[in-house]
Amino acid sequence: MRQTGTDQNSKSGQEVAKQSGQALSTRFHVEFWKNRLYQKTFTRNGKKYKINEYSIRLQHLGRRESFALGTINAHAGAIKAKEIAGYLESNGWELTLAKYKPDQVSNEKICTLGEFLANVRQSSHLKLMTVRRYEVKLRRIVADLAGVDNEAKGKAKRAKYDYVNGGQKEWAAKVDAQNLSILTPESINRWRNEYIARSNTDPIVRKSAERSAVSYLRNAKALFSKDILATLNVNLPPNPFNGVRLKDPGSPRYHSEIDPVWLVNSAESELKDKFPQLYLALSLCLWGGLRRREADLLTWAQLDFENGQIHIRRTIYFEPKTEESQRDIDLPIEAITILRKFREGSVSEFVLEGSEPRLNATYDYYRADNTWRALNTWLRNKGVTQYKAIHMLRKESGSLMATQFGIEAARQHLGHRDIRTTSSHYVSKKVRREISLTVDKSFINTIDSVV
Repeated sequence: MRQTGTDQNSKSGQEVAKQSGQALSTRFHVEFWKNRLYQKTFTRNGKKYKINEYSIRLQHLGRRESFALGTINAHAGAIKAKEIAGYLESNGWELTLAKYKPDQVSNEKICTLGEFLANVRQSSHLKLMTVRRYEVKLRRIVADLAGVDNEAKGKAKRAKYDYVNGGQKEWAAKVDAQNLSILTPESINRWRNEYIARSNTDPIVRKSAERSAVSYLRNAKALFSKDILATLNVNLPPNPFNGVRLKDPGSPRYHSEIDPVWLVNSAESELKDKFPQLYLALSLCLWGGLRRREADLLTWAQLDFENGQIHIRRTIYFEPKTEESQRDIDLPIEAITILRKFREGSVSEFVLEGSEPRLNATYDYYRADNTWRALNTWLRNKGVTQYKAIHMLRKESGSLMATQFGIEAARQHLGHRDIRTTSSHYVSKKVRREISLTVDKSFINTIDSVV
């Protein structure tokens, strides 16, 4: 390839790419590409050299690549640039690079999904439980794209849920062996569309699928944040989530489906004496608006009976979800009376009875798991249809607080960072608000007499 020495500062490829010139404005015309060609430069011994051969820089779905056009003729280069750009738009990056830059593709030894996840666990700032939540979502996306489950049927297809006999471990190993190059903006967008398309035409089911798809993508994308990627030492492809738009499907607004007063009275008559731990768990979540983990690891030392408060704080057993989750919850005298009676008969440092906490668990482990399962069943029998029946108690608590004291009081009560979370997801209208227009009958009679 010929090289020409020059002391002039030639324009960068980026500057050339921004030029519009006098060429036609459509990318389907060869003239459009002529003013977007550029010649690469390099510096040797303080002197800048320009390569005569033309190149083109293309950007698509957040990724930018340059392509050598193999010619010093601008017209021929424009024809080749138009060809590559058209192929890229139709086929995506993976096939385009394989066709027009095969040496680059073959020389890149992209890591596997398993190598990537192992490096994230070892090097990133994320807690292991957080990594596990994110990797479950990413692994599902990769498994679908690779067709890992395509050939499995019946019992074999359900084996990935078998944590006891090794079925899940074997399935995860197959997924982790996939090369991370399988993830591209095009393939991720395709996965999202296919995931949603699998739902039927029922608007409710489709909206649920849209929210699930966004949840998968948001969690998987978090593993590719700049802060995490900067700590890794494996060979990664360009960030596959650049160019992937996470369309907001709208907030799944909470709609109350049960009368909390009736629920408390039912618990008092059915649970208080026969199943006291269920009654206690319900009281913590409904009166105090506690998350299940907050209640599960709550110690008696966090209860202030004198001031009628629960102090949600970081302890040796518990890590708050956010700093805003650390809060002081005011309780009514009824709730304090209930808790005081349970304190008198307790020999544990924890409010709820259960097993020992597992500090290093990388999954959602609950000390009082049997209590939570039984309470969930009881709520279902009381007409609670929501997917997370126990979490409904927390939402009811927030709704009652918002009705009586306003949305900001509800945010503080629930320990949310953003008031929009409280408003969109946790609060349902608890009182009737209607416009009242009083009609003056004498005025109507006057009109009738005039007519």
